Amino acid sequence: MKLLAAILLIFLVQVAAFPQHSAFDVRYLGGSIETKIEKDEWHNKLIVLTDEIKIELKDGQTLSIDPKSVKNISYGREATRHVARWVALGVLFTPIAVVGLFNENVQHFVSIEYKTSDEKDAGVLIQAHKDNYRQVLAILRGATGREIQVEKKNQKLKTPDDL
Repeated sequence: MKLLAAILLIFLVQVAAFPQHSAFDVRYLGGSIETKIEKDEWHNKLIVLTDEIKIELKDGQTLSIDPKSVKNISYGREATRHVARWVALGVLFTPIAVVGLFNENVQHFVSIEYKTSDEKDAGVLIQAHKDNYRQVLAILRGATGREIQVEKKNQKLKTPDDL
């Protein structure tokens, strides 16, 4: 009986030692990677590991972000306010993405601001799907340890607990 318990315990420890992994289909709207952005393109992946946040675009490009380098995560209309700052920093957005940012429909925008390895400010803007945006926010919060900045319509910034 002790042998069976020991084997089971070893198996459980090995499974727990695997890195946490979560992948989500997202729309990439702009940021540190220049790519052609197509309307309603959901074949980009956001992969969140304990030691890496990775965005894989459908054209094969990838962006890797160290969770420790993330300075801010914003959700909702607050996320779109960073567009002007990123454009000033040279981060490009396509016209389709910019037009979509100012649409009044409920869209789940998530911005991730971070420092690059050479200490420059950078960021990405993605749109999470309506079916999984809460999981995306929770996993990003867990990986980075950063509170999500949220602004609901006609309200000031709140924490994710107010969602």
